[in-house]
Amino acid sequence: MNNEFRHIGKESHRLLGEQIVTGRAKYTGDFKLPGMQYGKILRSPHPFARIISIDVEAAKKLPGVTAVVTWKDVDRNIYITNGFTPPKHYHIMDEYVRYIGDAVALVVAVTEDIAMEALELIKVEYEVLKPVFTIDEALAPDAPQLYPEFPGNIAPHKNNLNFEVGDIEKGFAESDVVVEVDAAMDNGQNPLPVEAPIIIASWEGETVTLIASAAAPAYCHQNVASSLDIPYECVRLIAPAVGGSFGSKLYSGNVQVLVYAAIMAKAARCPVLYGYTKEEHFAAHQNRMSTKAHIKFGMKKDGLASAIEMRQYADAGCCASTQEFMLAVGTNTLPILCKTNNKKFDADVVVTNHIPSGSFRGYGYMESTALLTQAIFEACEKLDIDPVTYFEKNAMKLGERYHNAMAGPHFWQNNMAADWSNLVTETAKAFHWSERWKGWGVPTWVSADGKRARGVGVAAAGHSDTGGKPSNANVTITGLGAVYVSTCMAEFGAGTRDIQLKVAAETLNVPLDAVRLSPSDTGVTPPDFGSTGSRSTYCGGIAVKRACEDALDKIFTLAEEKIGIPKDDCGFRDGYVYRLSNPEEKYTLFPRLMGKVDSVTGCGHFDGVHNSTIYHLQFVEVEVDKEMGTFKIIDHFGGSDAGVIVNPLPLRNQVQSFFAGVDIACMEETVWDPNDYRVLNPSNIDYKVRTFNDVVPHDHIILESNKGRDTEYPFGAFGVGEPLLAPGGPAIRLAIYNACGIKLNSYPFTPAKILAALKEKEGK
Repeated sequence: MNNEFRHIGKESHRLLGEQIVTGRAKYTGDFKLPGMQYGKILRSPHPFARIISIDVEAAKKLPGVTAVVTWKDVDRNIYITNGFTPPKHYHIMDEYVRYIGDAVALVVAVTEDIAMEALELIKVEYEVLKPVFTIDEALAPDAPQLYPEFPGNIAPHKNNLNFEVGDIEKGFAESDVVVEVDAAMDNGQNPLPVEAPIIIASWEGETVTLIASAAAPAYCHQNVASSLDIPYECVRLIAPAVGGSFGSKLYSGNVQVLVYAAIMAKAARCPVLYGYTKEEHFAAHQNRMSTKAHIKFGMKKDGLASAIEMRQYADAGCCASTQEFMLAVGTNTLPILCKTNNKKFDADVVVTNHIPSGSFRGYGYMESTALLTQAIFEACEKLDIDPVTYFEKNAMKLGERYHNAMAGPHFWQNNMAADWSNLVTETAKAFHWSERWKGWGVPTWVSADGKRARGVGVAAAGHSDTGGKPSNANVTITGLGAVYVSTCMAEFGAGTRDIQLKVAAETLNVPLDAVRLSPSDTGVTPPDFGSTGSRSTYCGGIAVKRACEDALDKIFTLAEEKIGIPKDDCGFRDGYVYRLSNPEEKYTLFPRLMGKVDSVTGCGHFDGVHNSTIYHLQFVEVEVDKEMGTFKIIDHFGGSDAGVIVNPLPLRNQVQSFFAGVDIACMEETVWDPNDYRVLNPSNIDYKVRTFNDVVPHDHIILESNKGRDTEYPFGAFGVGEPLLAPGGPAIRLAIYNACGIKLNSYPFTPAKILAALKEKEGK
């Protein structure tokens, strides 16, 4: 394997960097199409109700109003669906409204102000129905039913959410300790990208074109086509600069905003821009799914897991879409954190009367990590096993066999990524864990007056979902040596497209400036599952690399035919062909091999695999003020393995994006009114989130375990970003326990909860 790279591992200017800092980067809201008008939505004030009557005549007569749409005007075959699972149930507009914020009427007008004024003129009469807000309420025997398609308010699923492998009974019988815990994650964290979703839709005949802040354009395209019940080729989606997504702009299930825009544009017969307000973004788009589980966990005194049984429920809110996929991804937490083949898992998705939950960074396994780690730590404490010892013993080694519930029909895979136990050891060493860990429930420091105490914590996370979907790319090399990469991968801040550019330039041995990337446009690029689950470097990189290699093969064939150089003696550098046996013998593409206005195009396809794992650790030290009930992070340390580092600076930025993971424990919480589950804090002022002034002390190590090793990864590189959020909450929970002896089971760990737990501890 070549260890001397031309571009890989070297600093380079970010593709969009100059445009972003100068304000010239074009986001969806910067586009203005001829004749474009503006859409707004009248939303339900009730969590569950039937629309008895709706009068829109006054709104239609308002000067400047172009269209008003109610549920009666919308084709009944339009649902929010991915076309696969679960069964169609959620009409984009319906006779029934199922959460506060559900769409009642759509208005298009020549200005946003006129559209807002028209909303005030619409008169609606409702029959208010009894809602269900929580998993327990929805599952109660006499609970109101949200959809006739979902008896018992449970959404049927097609993913592998019910399985048993190994010998569960034997595993528990051989355990030295067995614990059972009930765990939950129910604070409804918001993805919180700066830009709210914004879409421009326009129709030409039967084809709708969407300019959309979509982080996974081709996947979103498919879901929009399924939801609108039109052929795939009748949708075109163009993704300009997206800005932050954090999962919320994948639109891998909740494509309501795009479908609203398409319906508005069709009704108004003109392009329509529809963007969520910040309040709608908080209160009507999506949040992290609430989930709960009962876990039975067995472990031996040597620190190895021996059996795990998990019964989990996920709250979909009013629309079941990606939640079963998130649960399925979450099953990969089991082999990553528990080295045992004795596993049983059962899960269900439940619908309730509030804002839908949806795709979110740490997709599914952040939730399962928080739940499962609680049981793991209970067992470790009972056997007095250092948590780092547990992670070292249970982390997968290179080539180790494991059960991947998402990999059917070949469920048993062999880890191809890295020796993760080595990452545990190296990260613990860098944090000086052995000197700082004092034991379970033992602080590292207590103030002289006893009012403040510090404790350390650790947690790990990972999954095996980095490569299980297809990627495609085309690469064209022109007669004048220019390179054009056709990829649907979008850019939303993580340097995704910079990676594709570097992979192409490295494979073709050309300057970075010689490579151009296509727009992220489903109308002109091959489809790609997109940049989710840390797959963009791995899957997208392989597709681009294979496309480059295919193009080179075609050029070398031309060299053999036209010049007589054997293909196996051909090399390529800086736009010309040379002889490997005599590098000074060089031939430009034009005129020796092709015309000036000519090219060759290589196609790259990657089917995806299920044996690529990913893993991350976080160590924290916190200080608890036992009088105030507050805590602060004194030290934060992370450990990742990139295989090989492609883009150093963006990688450093990526590994410092852990705050949403720790802040699910520190402050982030969607506050619902218990009476109707309206969101009470739908603003950046009321929704508490860390600012740059509150950044905690942080350091990180990043290993490159694939350096000098031949692998299937592009130049040995795989992604690191996805698991960065998952370990933070469990690590902080452990650190607080070690500081002051309390176990908190409800995120976030607010002063009120800490003081109540301390009071209960003193009472005991």
